[in-house]
Amino acid sequence: MRQKTLRIAGLASVLILAAGSAMAADLWLHVRVEEKDGATVKVNLPVTMLEKAVGMIPEEHFHDGRIEIDDWHTSTADLRELWSELKNSPDMTFVTVQEDDELVRVWKESGYLKVNVREGGDEGSSGENVDVSLPLAVVDALLSGDDSELNITAAIEALVEEGEGQLVTVSGDDEKVRVWVDRVAEAD
Repeated sequence: MRQKTLRIAGLASVLILAAGSAMAADLWLHVRVEEKDGATVKVNLPVTMLEKAVGMIPEEHFHDGRIEIDDWHTSTADLRELWSELKNSPDMTFVTVQEDDELVRVWKESGYLKVNVREGGDEGSSGENVDVSLPLAVVDALLSGDDSELNITAAIEALVEEGEGQLVTVSGDDEKVRVWVDRVAEAD
């Protein structure tokens, strides 16, 4: 599960590092990873500084503010069609999967796409818990790319428009990860 934790934190960081906006002058991205052995990683980055990081992404993966998907098993056209149906549906739970040792729930609520994963099979489990809360506008912007591209720049701009908020939390026996945006330069 640790690899999944690092991938989630990394994905959230890559999305933010992909682009920035002048409107983000007072917003900061924070990533916090705390491990059981006492190791802690704290990242506090002004969103405006992040537009400089765009040049660090290899051109074969990222160009004109978009990431192209080559070996995707589902076409972006299918994703856009699915997203349109989901976005236009009422607030509701779309997926609930409960197994002996894991509970996964995906739902739409008050302008957010939410995902919860609970190891141990219930809300009070002692395994690893993952909570993702993405504004619908961010997902909508992400899927606004051309053909087989995801529009990372538009997604970041939509995230900036949304302002402060919690994006991802992961808590488990061995680590805790938190990714959020706020107006505090150096978060504790």
